[in-house]
Amino acid sequence: MFIATSLSQRRRPLIAFALEKDEGGIMKKLLAIMLIFWCYMVGIALGYDAAYFYNLGLDSSQANIKINYFTRAIELNPVLSDAYEKRGMLYYFQEHYPEMSDDFLKVTELNPNDSKGYTMLGLARLKMDDHDSAIFNLSRAIELAPELSMAYGYRAEAYRLKGMLDLALIDADRVLDIGGSKSTIGRAYSTRAKAYRELGEIEKAEADFKKAVNLDPAYDIYKYFTITEYLADSAGRSGSLESVGRMGAAVMAAIFLVLIFKLTLPPPRKGDEDEDS
Repeated sequence: MFIATSLSQRRRPLIAFALEKDEGGIMKKLLAIMLIFWCYMVGIALGYDAAYFYNLGLDSSQANIKINYFTRAIELNPVLSDAYEKRGMLYYFQEHYPEMSDDFLKVTELNPNDSKGYTMLGLARLKMDDHDSAIFNLSRAIELAPELSMAYGYRAEAYRLKGMLDLALIDADRVLDIGGSKSTIGRAYSTRAKAYRELGEIEKAEADFKKAVNLDPAYDIYKYFTITEYLADSAGRSGSLESVGRMGAAVMAAIFLVLIFKLTLPPPRKGDEDEDS
């Protein structure tokens, strides 16, 4: 019987046998310490890897490569908010608005007090023509940062697109009161110009449009496509065929400039938005 018992014990795994004979619990405590240390080291390794890929994304010069690096960082550390933000901005410049929306939604979940996260989420929803969601998120951004002018600017455009022109004018005026980057102020003038036009206040619309273009031609020159009818209306009101001809030539010149600038000008930089309050 003693021989059979000994043979059976020899067949057991060494650690299991040692634990069974570890009357003082020393072996169990040692294993627990080793397990905790292993988990700690794995956590460090994962964190380091996420930071490594995140920094590679920052250092890279190609958008798709940057996105791949930020994606890898997120896979290793799903709560790395900065990686979602950087990738979301890249999606914005690529006009991939659903992906941008997903990333900034995650930013707001991880940082519920991040006003600019809500602003960019609102912008993504605005680009997706989800005006109600855009207004909701931009309003949340304004609640968190009442002086964040770009949030008012985007919300003004969302209100305008919904036909809520009085609210659009209030928000655009608020942008001009607060101030901000040239692109933010230019957008406010552009939105206000379109709202004035829809209200039939053509002279105010024309004045604001000129201010928008003069402030930020690299951005607002694209508005020429959206105000062609407005330019024709302004020419027609003069009652002069010569004026109509000049205005038609101006429209053609504007379209020509748009085609040139669209090929050569970079998209608006996020750094411009950081100048806002």
